[in-house]
Amino acid sequence: MSLAFRFLGALYLKYFFILLLALETFFVGIDLLKFAEELPPSANLVVLFVVYDALYALNFILPIALVLAQILLFVVLLRTNELTALLSIGYSKRQITTPLLGIALLFTFGFIVLNATPFAYAKERVDTILDQGYVGNFKRELFVKYHDSYIYFDKIYPLLQKAEGVKVYRLEGDRVAQWIEAKEARFVDNHWRLNEAMVMTIPSELTLGGSPLEVEKVDFMEVLEGFRPRILDSIYERHGAVSIIDAIESMSLLLEQQVNSQKIRGILYSLVLFPFFAPLCMVLVAYYMPITMRYGNLAIIVFAAILGVLLFWGLFFALSRLSMSGFIHPEVSLLIPMILWTALALFFWRRLARL
Repeated sequence: MSLAFRFLGALYLKYFFILLLALETFFVGIDLLKFAEELPPSANLVVLFVVYDALYALNFILPIALVLAQILLFVVLLRTNELTALLSIGYSKRQITTPLLGIALLFTFGFIVLNATPFAYAKERVDTILDQGYVGNFKRELFVKYHDSYIYFDKIYPLLQKAEGVKVYRLEGDRVAQWIEAKEARFVDNHWRLNEAMVMTIPSELTLGGSPLEVEKVDFMEVLEGFRPRILDSIYERHGAVSIIDAIESMSLLLEQQVNSQKIRGILYSLVLFPFFAPLCMVLVAYYMPITMRYGNLAIIVFAAILGVLLFWGLFFALSRLSMSGFIHPEVSLLIPMILWTALALFFWRRLARL
């Protein structure tokens, strides 16, 4: 790596972290003022609220900070004539942009990896602290189908991996062959372990004078292998807070049960594709940035660049939200626009080599 690349990379990281810290502080500060009356009296929960809110804010702030840091770097290079000096010794705009783009892609891939972890549920933790005054959460009255069983949960706690008021109805053909009830269940070793379960079995052949129902009480019973609590949460979650891994498992479950997976596909596209908006946008910004201050009013150019970045980011963010809500087909609302955006960035990337 050349000295020029290290110089550009160090400057870019400096401006990126300054902008990221400033935007994070602004976002969290606004939320603290907005929810001041709803915050719990516990200082620990307030600290957790700030941490989770800052993590959630990365979804909006990271792509903006990546692009704005590039614009700020170009402004500094233009004002100090360092950009002209780099071009005069043989560097092209493409070579100058390469270290910035490499860093942006590194952060983008890291962000996508984070979205495959519990980091993706930061917004859920924030809402739980505000609404319930603690970190855990629960869902009420869920009724779903899994393989040959129908399952009812009176309450399910995805974060704690437990449920209350569980009823499992097992089918054989068109008839109910068995149902199981338990006051409490926990997800252990990829199974739901029902504590103090009552198992009621209907014989396949009823005989005159025989018992029409066999009732058995057991201390514990393992059922529903692989039916993870986060799968339930991701299917029923309103605001689409779900990790990449759980979204893939949810989509597999929905496809297996022949249920519409449009919303889950939209969430998956948003988590995997939308973060690449920033690196692709940086290619366009680099192309349209002047090589010297003589070629236009720098203030107007910078204002137009920032405005354009925010407008395009807002457009793609709106498309991602529409995709996650299931309002528009996800392939139409996000996949195709991202493919077109990528093609446009690749076109300008090739042209950057000649500048």
